[in-house]
Amino acid sequence: MILDDLADYMSSQGLGTTGTNLFKGIMPDTPDACVAVFETGGLPSVHAMASAVGQAVVERPRIQVLCRAAQYDYATARTKAHDVYKLLDGLPARDINGTAYKWVAAIQSPFYMGSDANGRPLIATNYEITKALTA
Repeated sequence: MILDDLADYMSSQGLGTTGTNLFKGIMPDTPDACVAVFETGGLPSVHAMASAVGQAVVERPRIQVLCRAAQYDYATARTKAHDVYKLLDGLPARDINGTAYKWVAAIQSPFYMGSDANGRPLIATNYEITKALTA
């Protein structure tokens, strides 16, 4: 699944440890400093001419990566978001966990989403992905 693949890739590149400070589909209350990857609405899949139903050539999901740091520590959250941005934006073709990823591109630069109820800053970036059709 896309969240597993992207979290595994980010972890393998030193951006966190899955289940410790890098999460898939959730952002738990602890630890303060962490990264979470969420699925968001994607774009239509791409079909070849005269292809059959369910035979997309590629699918184009989107994800959001949300970075959080300790209370009032905007700089740390922003730096982590920029580290993720440098890793994922423009990511060329590669296989991750057996899925062929064709391209990853940031939709925008990291941006401030405000702080949570505990005053911890939240910095997000959205990414568009082109990948082989998977089950």
